[in-house]
Amino acid sequence: MKKISLIICALFINMCFVFGQEKEVNFDSNYIQQNSQQIHIEINEMQELMYIILALTDNGLQNKNIINHETSYYEEVIKYFLPYSTHPIVGKLNASLNENIVNIILLPGNAYGFQFVGNQIKPTGVYNFPAKGIGKFEVEKNPILTYLTDLENFAEKSGFQKFYKEHKGYYNQLKKSYKDYATIGEQKEWLEKRFDYTIDSYRVLTSPLIASVNATHMFEDNGFKEILLFLPTIKNDSTWTEAYKKAINTRIIFTEIDHNYVGPISAKNLDQINVSFVNREKWVDLENKGIPYYPNPLKVYDEYLTWGLYVLYAYDHFGKDEALFNQVIGGLNEIMVSKRGFIKFKEFSAYLLQLYKKSEDKKIEKLYPALLEWGLKQ
Repeated sequence: MKKISLIICALFINMCFVFGQEKEVNFDSNYIQQNSQQIHIEINEMQELMYIILALTDNGLQNKNIINHETSYYEEVIKYFLPYSTHPIVGKLNASLNENIVNIILLPGNAYGFQFVGNQIKPTGVYNFPAKGIGKFEVEKNPILTYLTDLENFAEKSGFQKFYKEHKGYYNQLKKSYKDYATIGEQKEWLEKRFDYTIDSYRVLTSPLIASVNATHMFEDNGFKEILLFLPTIKNDSTWTEAYKKAINTRIIFTEIDHNYVGPISAKNLDQINVSFVNREKWVDLENKGIPYYPNPLKVYDEYLTWGLYVLYAYDHFGKDEALFNQVIGGLNEIMVSKRGFIKFKEFSAYLLQLYKKSEDKKIEKLYPALLEWGLKQ
């Protein structure tokens, strides 16, 4: 069974899960023709319906780590939809979150496979059942099918489609911000030059209601590869410069995208990774609450490398701006070492950058032997 990786970052907790899958997508010739070499940014209607209902649950109202409470849009959502919080679907989704909080991912993930046709919700026929489970938690049936009648009824009674349509302008602004600050095309080009690995389509699925949720997976069918990226909207701070804003948002996205490129190479080097990173106490803070979600050498190494690659990307794209580079990398080290518990990240990324500077063709796969040998010596 194939797996899909995703991360929920809650305060200083970083939890890693996996999605299972079985023929979850259908990419026909028409879909391939329309989406080949495209980068799409979406605030999907069905997913937004799901996030709004989740925001009305007790869990969503109380937990700012799963639903973003910090926007005027959230205030509008609560004002508009709170009168419908007694609808049966709200209680059912709250019970689902009580059963396992990772349903905050599974429910919107599977909702992406459906669309409104008038007032009815119908399968798209493209993404069928992409989110079957996370870790040891699995669902046997697509939950959207279970809740279909309730979702249709809630949407009709609350006037959801009218609300969604009236906010299209706001959604378009958020999507434009992604194009301005995410530099996804540049990331794709950089990664595919360094991995000799091509992915045909990127699809960013975002929402202003997503809090600290980052997720990604590559799906393949009919020879066509597409990445789905579940991400928050672009982060902003009035104290940031434009350059720093772009660098921070690039980092958030880059460290998700590059999992899809690192994974296949690490799989080929699994035996050496298991030897070099076997001593967990040398690589991770065992007291950090998020570390149990990286239970083996491969998970630990891949997290080091996916974040380490951003150092290389930053060096290539704004390394000449010494102040900006040092500010970004200093923040990166703080996150990885102090907050997330990857205690040797600063040394790891410094050695990775040293290897990269010496490399003639800049191919990441060729850096693995020296990097893993260095890890063994630690």
